[in-house]
Amino acid sequence: MNLSTEQLLEIAQYSLVRIDGAWFLALAGKLGKETAWEMDVEAWKQFSYLLGKKIRKDIIPIPVWPESFLDALAILSKIMKIEGRKVFVESDTITVQVTDCENQKAIAKAGIADCGIATVHTYQGLMKGLFGKEMDVSVKHTKNLNQGDDCCEVVIYRQTHQST
Repeated sequence: MNLSTEQLLEIAQYSLVRIDGAWFLALAGKLGKETAWEMDVEAWKQFSYLLGKKIRKDIIPIPVWPESFLDALAILSKIMKIEGRKVFVESDTITVQVTDCENQKAIAKAGIADCGIATVHTYQGLMKGLFGKEMDVSVKHTKNLNQGDDCCEVVIYRQTHQST
C-alpha cells in the first residue's frame, strides 16, 4: 500500500474527529451528558495546550502576537479539518468565523449539543501552550452554526500587552 501524504492526512482528520465523538458518546452513555461535556472540555484544554507547546518547540520557537497564534490556529484547523474559515484581525482582537467544520457537523448529526465551550478552551489552551501560561486572553464563542447562525464565530482579545 502506498498512500500519499494527503490521503494519510484525510484518514488522520477523519479519525481524530471520530475518536473525539466516540469517546464523548461512550462517556455520556455511562456518566451522562453533563459529565461528558465537563470531561470533553478538560481533554481539549490539555490537548490544545500540549499542541501549542509542540508548535512552539518544533515550529515557532519565538512566538509573536498575533501572527504566531494565527499560524498555530491554521495548523489546528488543518489537523481538525476546519474549512471555510475567515480570520479578521483588528489591533489585539482576532475574530474567527467558520462555516465548515467536521466536529460541528458530527455534533449536529449526533444531536447532542454544541462545541462552543470546548472551542473557547481549545483556543485558550493553544495560546497558553504557544506563549506561556501567563498569556492573558479573553475568548468568546459569539455565533453558532448549531443554533442557526450563519457561522461559528469566536472572538479573541488579548487583555495584556506583555512582551512575548
